Amino acid sequence: MNLKNLILVLLVFLFNIITVFAHEASVDIALEFPEYFKIETVTSPVLTANITDDTGNLYAPLSSKFKVISNCRETKEIYLKSESFTDGGAMPSMFARGGRVYIAFTNVNKKPTNQALINCKNGSRAKESPGVVAYPITSIVGAKNQYQYGKNNYKIFIENGITDILVNVGSHVLPSSFDKNDPRGFYQATLTLTESEI
Repeated sequence: MNLKNLILVLLVFLFNIITVFAHEASVDIALEFPEYFKIETVTSPVLTANITDDTGNLYAPLSSKFKVISNCRETKEIYLKSESFTDGGAMPSMFARGGRVYIAFTNVNKKPTNQALINCKNGSRAKESPGVVAYPITSIVGAKNQYQYGKNNYKIFIENGITDILVNVGSHVLPSSFDKNDPRGFYQATLTLTESEI
């Protein structure tokens, strides 16, 4: 056997040994990243304003800001609602009138009756809704400006990522809700942005 043949035989032998030891197996390992969703309040530009004595209009519009963080693949619906307190507790205070959506604010120091808030939402004269005044939501900025008003709330559509939602409340009072004889003091409404429509 010459040297070339001997080398060739050795190479074939080594190749066969290497292929015996070169078998392999693999297994997939995976992680599941759960859905993440969070709503935060952000320091808002204007949360308090004064009512002018004679017209009921505000000296400055109000605005509030929320931050929504979501990794949802599809467009997600969230809800903006408002509540105000009466002598019977918290009641929904967002309502539509004449093609606009309003928020009814109630007196904190001298809580109005449930009926007074209902009267304001139904368009009754201000004398029939003492302690309640209403101002329009002028815009909801963010979420690609996709929102629609339903029963007592706005449905807002958001995409994956971080979305800032700015809610602007106008300074012009709903005329039927204001009376110069309304009880003095602080008037308040609470805005809530939530995953649940309830």
